[in-house]
Amino acid sequence: MRGGGCQRGGAGREPEVGRGLRLSRRRRHSRTAHGAVADLRVFLADIMLQFLLGFTLGNVVGMYLAQNYDIPNLAKKLEEIKKDVDAKKKPPSS
Repeated sequence: MRGGGCQRGGAGREPEVGRGLRLSRRRRHSRTAHGAVADLRVFLADIMLQFLLGFTLGNVVGMYLAQNYDIPNLAKKLEEIKKDVDAKKKPPSS
């Protein structure tokens, strides 16, 4: 019997419920070396992308902080300390 009403079908039959995503025999066994290498490349690419994004963001934040950070003038501070030390050495004049 050929036609739409046959029980056992060939190429044109509808897939059975729950069997549409069945793996082939070849993929059921352990992964091939090619698949492992592809997975490793994806993993390393993810790590590299994460590193580059973190490095770039860190540099941008560092540049922003460097522009807005008020660096104290150490020469002025040193002069003030010297004046304070000299003032303490001299006896009070009366």
